[in-house]
Amino acid sequence: MNVPTTGHGSKMPTDKTTVATQLQVAAMASDLFEIGLYNPEAGPINSVMIPRVWDAQTILKSVLWLRHQNRAGRNIYIRPKGEHDLSLVDDLTKDALLSMKEAGFNPALIVETSPGNYQAWLKHTELLSKEVSTAAARKLAEKFGGDRGAADWRHFGRLAGYTFP
Repeated sequence: MNVPTTGHGSKMPTDKTTVATQLQVAAMASDLFEIGLYNPEAGPINSVMIPRVWDAQTILKSVLWLRHQNRAGRNIYIRPKGEHDLSLVDDLTKDALLSMKEAGFNPALIVETSPGNYQAWLKHTELLSKEVSTAAARKLAEKFGGDRGAADWRHFGRLAGYTFP
């Protein structure tokens, strides 16, 4: 049996979580990412959010730990670190995604966050300032019926491959 490799002799991942994580990180194409592990049930002793700043390779090496945290009840989120060239549009329907594509927008990645509910990451041709990035996200959310409250340059999106506990 032939096992696909990365070109460096290592095996390509085959489990769905690792593949989904790898595809999202590649599509977002940032040098560094902020990973947020949010515990909606955190009590006074536990941390509500565990933040991490990792490159793509570290994220992929951490899939087992992220899975463990997800099974323990944490939601797994991602966003680019610092100013970036992406806009997140949250709470979209399939019809909204079709409208987005018909209007000439081609998301770099779409994550289904729950049945029939999506997040779309749109890649711009250049790095956007915080102000321009927030304005773009708000305008896109307004135009396509997304969540304007989630439209800013620092909003986390879901990391694909993990469940919503």
